[in-house]
Amino acid sequence: MTPNKNVVLVDGVRTPHGTLLGSLADVSAVDLGKTVLNGLLDRISLDPNQIDWVGLGNAIQAGIGQVPARQAVVKSNLPNTTEVTTVNEASGSGVRAITLAADRIDAGCSSFAVAGGFESMTNAPWILPNHRKGKRHGNVTLKDSMILDALWDVNLDIHMGEIAERLVDRAGEKYNLSRERQDRYALESHRLAAEAIENGTFDDEIVSVETAADTVEHDEGPRPESTLEDLAQLSPAFREDGTVTPANASKLSDGAGAVLLANADAAANVGLDPMARLLDYELIYRNPDEFNEAVGDVVERLLDGNDLNADDIGAYWINEAFAVQSVYVMDRIGIPREKMNPRGGAVAFGHPIGASGGMLMASLAYQFQQEGFEYGLVGMSIGGGGAIVSLWQR
Repeated sequence: MTPNKNVVLVDGVRTPHGTLLGSLADVSAVDLGKTVLNGLLDRISLDPNQIDWVGLGNAIQAGIGQVPARQAVVKSNLPNTTEVTTVNEASGSGVRAITLAADRIDAGCSSFAVAGGFESMTNAPWILPNHRKGKRHGNVTLKDSMILDALWDVNLDIHMGEIAERLVDRAGEKYNLSRERQDRYALESHRLAAEAIENGTFDDEIVSVETAADTVEHDEGPRPESTLEDLAQLSPAFREDGTVTPANASKLSDGAGAVLLANADAAANVGLDPMARLLDYELIYRNPDEFNEAVGDVVERLLDGNDLNADDIGAYWINEAFAVQSVYVMDRIGIPREKMNPRGGAVAFGHPIGASGGMLMASLAYQFQQEGFEYGLVGMSIGGGGAIVSLWQR
């Protein structure tokens, strides 16, 4: 395939990851979105009036208010006339917003577009389904919108974690998806994440968040002091005899991330030096209980369609929804462990559903600059049986 030379990434930022009920607990999802928009604007020498579209992912929208991405734009330093779209494609929301921005630029509808996402799992409300009709007698059951809107497959009426266990049922022997191997992967994710934080590796991509109590500048979540024995003591979360535990699945968390995409010529005309170029992306859906396999499909299709092999990619920022998914994709594609989420992933940091795509994209952009390899991938699985992955070139 001829590389797409039209869409470039100028810069990207992300907030720190905040654990559930952690340092970002008092910050609304919309305010997290506002923070990354302003952080991005502060970094680029571009008149905000030249940004002609904003797309922001947000997955848990119960009670958040009308058109949440629009709220973030109005609160930010962007003009109130800026066109904006809220994107909800579960975990894929942030990457989907980025690809929609790229499509607009390719189509000549935009010259400069901001895309990414924001989420506060901490502030997701409990809801009362069907209560508008009233309740004459009997108990009333609350539902957690965080589970209902983000972690529950409505098609199958099961938790996404149970679907991860079904991957073990189907492919566990072929790919050695044992509990121990998942736990070892999780431990390495925590070690890599803690090491990156300690070394200041993320400092350039992070925009701080002001809270009532403090200024949050660093990621929460990694626990490098954990041992394999510690993890082995945890009970399975979704089946009595299962393999998926709270330690080898992604954490619940809060955060936001956004990138500026541009037409390559438009960026050059205003003196902006891009960090990366979008070459291609793929979005695939399979049966609802095969979202893990869909990630493998997408990565294979991107590599094959662009005449690349697994070794050509310098870093795979593929969201760690579950360690079992990451282990499966690594073995299926032939990805070395040191290239799979090389600075830790969602098992250590958390997966703030609609925000993760923008946050991962900012991390890849800065890794390009720091390490100088040529190709990188960003993507994730999507509830309902899907996956979306994008291919980038430094």
